[in-house]
Amino acid sequence: MNNVMNRKSTKMVAAAGLALTLAFTTVGAGTIHADAAQTTKYVAKPQMVTAKSDVKVRAGESTKSKVLGILKKGEKVYFVKDDYGWSKVTYKGKTGYVGTRYLNIPGKQVDSKKAPVKKATPAKASTKKVTPTKKTTSKAQASKTVTAKTVTAKTAVNVRASQSKTSKVLGVLKKGEKVTVVKESRGWSQVTYKGKTGYVATQFLSTK
Repeated sequence: MNNVMNRKSTKMVAAAGLALTLAFTTVGAGTIHADAAQTTKYVAKPQMVTAKSDVKVRAGESTKSKVLGILKKGEKVYFVKDDYGWSKVTYKGKTGYVGTRYLNIPGKQVDSKKAPVKKATPAKASTKKVTPTKKTTSKAQASKTVTAKTVTAKTAVNVRASQSKTSKVLGVLKKGEKVTVVKESRGWSQVTYKGKTGYVATQFLSTK
């Protein structure tokens, strides 16, 4: 009878020891390696916060990111903001990230589920037909480039410095005098007159 009791006691002690061992192992893993992000978010202003337990400070929001250092339990660090489980902090002059649940942050906890993005409703295309307007260009306004040609003055006409009746007069073409036309633009012919560029009203020139 005593042997049976001793065996039961031994099993109970062994089980209790195993449970304690697992508990301490879990706590140990949580202090040094506990840096996984949670699914909650805190709305809090930038401020100094305290580490609940030893926790790694990482270079990015991932457990695979480079470890910049370890915050000791009770150590203070400057909290910048929380992004659904990862807190952005300033650690030894650098930007780092810590699992939010391992920090004491005075602030409002909110649901992690982000608001669904509303799909933009495409604007309905207008069914109204737009009739393109035809541009009417008078012959006098038409501008075209022509192959240099020699023309004759129909009558005595001024050669001007630009395409305007008020521009400076460079000279006068006499009736029957020939001149070379370079191009025509808006009723004016660009000509070469005594080695200079001048303009003559096209209506006073003839190709005959």
